[in-house]
Amino acid sequence: SAILDLVPPGLDLIAPREFLQQSLELGRNALNASGYSSALGTTQAALRGARVPVLVQEHRSNNRLVPSADLKRAQRRWLGQLVLQLYFTQLFHSDTAVIDLWPSRLGIDIEGDAVWTPRPFYVRWDPDFIGAVRDVYAGFFVDDQAQFRSGLRELGVEAASGLVLRHLGEGTQRGVRFRTAQLHSTLREISDLNPSRDGTLRRNLVAFGLYVVSLHELLESLDCSLDVRSAFMLSYQRL
Repeated sequence: SAILDLVPPGLDLIAPREFLQQSLELGRNALNASGYSSALGTTQAALRGARVPVLVQEHRSNNRLVPSADLKRAQRRWLGQLVLQLYFTQLFHSDTAVIDLWPSRLGIDIEGDAVWTPRPFYVRWDPDFIGAVRDVYAGFFVDDQAQFRSGLRELGVEAASGLVLRHLGEGTQRGVRFRTAQLHSTLREISDLNPSRDGTLRRNLVAFGLYVVSLHELLESLDCSLDVRSAFMLSYQRL
């Protein structure tokens, strides 16, 4: 129930049975201590390889992060850029992802380090799903329309290409402010288009939705403009 409470609006575009199966899978993962330890190790290795200086630790109740409101603007921007690199690194450098990016779990501690103490929410991506997601992001940022549309087609949302483009951002994407309400609105609009059930959208969508929403909530809490393009390119070029 804790996982289902976090699921964003707009995910009614997947069949209830598959929605429940994915939610139960996340629940089983959360109870699998050895599986979580392995996922955390994979994530730590991926971040080290991509040179993303975020300290990943087992979940602690006393993580003592500095509230975002008490951080200087330069600190908030620094943290936001690291979080974006972490997000893309997990998508492009690993087949497993720890998806808990909520503000209470990732921030700057009293020593000035970026620290992440996620709860055991993790997923092993379906190869077709993560391949399509990578095509969407890479196609968008390197301006490869064929790759971008191929990814959308595999996900079953090619008809929503305009909505996806609007969500990913116009211009250079070098001064983006994140708003969770806008993400929810986009998900509802995509759902209203009745996307194809033949694509791979249904697989891993609950986990990916949680990952994206927690990213937006964290970055919105930092209240600053972020350079999404440079964060993506840093992760993408280190493949």
